[in-house]
Amino acid sequence: MKQNTKLIAACIIAILAACLSPYNGGNGGNGGTGLPNNGGGFDALSELFLPINDGTQNTTNFFTNDPKYRNPSGYTLWTYCSDASDFIERTVTVKKTLGNIRAGFGLVICSNQRQINGQAQTVFLTVMINNNQEYAVGKVIGASYTSLLPSLWYYSNRINEGIGWENAIKIVKDNYDSNKYHLYINGYWVNDFSDNEQPQCNGQGRNGYIVVIAQDDLNGGAVAVNFSE
Repeated sequence: MKQNTKLIAACIIAILAACLSPYNGGNGGNGGTGLPNNGGGFDALSELFLPINDGTQNTTNFFTNDPKYRNPSGYTLWTYCSDASDFIERTVTVKKTLGNIRAGFGLVICSNQRQINGQAQTVFLTVMINNNQEYAVGKVIGASYTSLLPSLWYYSNRINEGIGWENAIKIVKDNYDSNKYHLYINGYWVNDFSDNEQPQCNGQGRNGYIVVIAQDDLNGGAVAVNFSE
């Protein structure tokens, strides 16, 4: 009986460990973290983000099936959709219809060129979700991504799960602190985050979109994401 009890306990621990382990891409670990990774590709590439204005809303469609964007650590592509301005708030409805369910996609805010050790570097904040009911908040300096929250990914039942579902991401700058923001998903508050790392964005810059391509995404497949605001 004791031996059976130990065996059952070991199985439960193994299952829990699998559930709580960091994201490994699902398909043989080929997805990476689902976020921009050091060593992965990282490019601003506006030609893959096609804007469409139908008179009622601005829509941008991202699509690629080009295997040149495969990378063992993933590949991140992003673009601008506005000129520089003071950030107040922004709401974007996002929908991923093709690609790894755990690879991130979402918003770029407050992007600007800033001097770091005498060199101009692109600096911006980003909020991403995936199709596995998770969100991530980070900061990009050059091509290096740092999470602005203690964990890389957070689960939220406010996020609609699965390929093809729409989710509205809303970011609101705090009224008193230009480097603090409030995050809402589908109309519900989910978290606050602050930009404390130098150089700070100070609630200013250009807005855009971002898509992370997992290693296994372009192995005969494609990645497609729709952005509307």
